[in-house]
Amino acid sequence: MTDHSVPPPGTPHGSVFTGTAGLGARIGARLLDVLIVAVPANILLWIIGFGGLGMDRQTWVGSAVISLLWFGYFVFFESNRGATLGKQLLNLKVIDANGAAPATDVAAKRNVWMLFGLIPWFGGLLSFVAFVVIMVTISSNAHNRGVHDTFAGTAVMRT
Repeated sequence: MTDHSVPPPGTPHGSVFTGTAGLGARIGARLLDVLIVAVPANILLWIIGFGGLGMDRQTWVGSAVISLLWFGYFVFFESNRGATLGKQLLNLKVIDANGAAPATDVAAKRNVWMLFGLIPWFGGLLSFVAFVVIMVTISSNAHNRGVHDTFAGTAVMRT
């Protein structure tokens, strides 16, 4: 699924595009975001009784809260600052086709896959599959763009 025909966002007049962030940097930023947002949120949900593993309603509510929090975090930071906290720490930013931070609707489109966690019982599996597909497409694309970047018209750049 390598897309060589369409230059990524920010490419002036189809010239060779440099500066996109590779898979390693992007995974590093994601891990930092997990430590900053997901771990504390999961601990809090566990304490108040909505964490854990299982197929009951409380576990699903906890998963839904995490999905909404995670989606909101990415959409807010990418559209308002161009990068999540993890991306900022690793000097990465998300850009749209004009080279600017994506608008809220574009950031939402880029991260919509995070809402798979709202689907009872199978959402976690769907989220995992989407994550794997995104990683594979980032690593196989000449411009390090995942399927979610292509879908939303974005790219992740080194700053």
